[in-house]
Amino acid sequence: MLNLEKILTNNDFKKIGLGILVAAPIFFLLGYFMKGCGSVNRQAKVTYSGSFTEGTLVSLDSKNVILRDPDFSLPLETVEKIEFLEDAQSLSPNQVPLSDTEKPFVGTYKLQVGVHKGILSIFPRKTGGIGATLRFTNWGKGSNEILLGVKVTGKTIKFVRSCSGARCSEIGSNVPFNQTYTGDLDGKKISGVYQGTNSSGRWIAER
Repeated sequence: MLNLEKILTNNDFKKIGLGILVAAPIFFLLGYFMKGCGSVNRQAKVTYSGSFTEGTLVSLDSKNVILRDPDFSLPLETVEKIEFLEDAQSLSPNQVPLSDTEKPFVGTYKLQVGVHKGILSIFPRKTGGIGATLRFTNWGKGSNEILLGVKVTGKTIKFVRSCSGARCSEIGSNVPFNQTYTGDLDGKKISGVYQGTNSSGRWIAER
């Protein structure tokens, strides 16, 4: 399984009182707090009171979690889990650097495919190149789907979304499918077309 996220739970907060790190990204984050700087600016998924939201984690202190894009403020006591999504700034020392054409694609996008809305995440892989996942908020079970064959050529990205066997039921699809997506990057927006099993259309993703 791909290691796409770093997780810090509310139980950890209670046990360590925001004083002991759980993972390297958290240590980096808490280090800023100890210096009196609460700025984080990392893509994150925050689970709270049985729900969740995704955006740019701006700051975190003993009382509140603040996100941007969309703007959101949460009392820390309601937060159950914070998942830091990999981005260009979270490369480890041993990680293969991205090419100049891949770097502009990295990030978390608001995704629309026809009438379906969701989140597209594009991140650097430790072995080189980029990987991607998507999740629809109004289709299936809202599960993360790992995209295959992610490739960037110039300003164009291409990837495959598919499922077969038990994986289809896991994400909420009644039938197997295979779809090929292509899209062009323009600033903070990717737009293009997809085509596959009994379906085709246009898609757009915006940061």
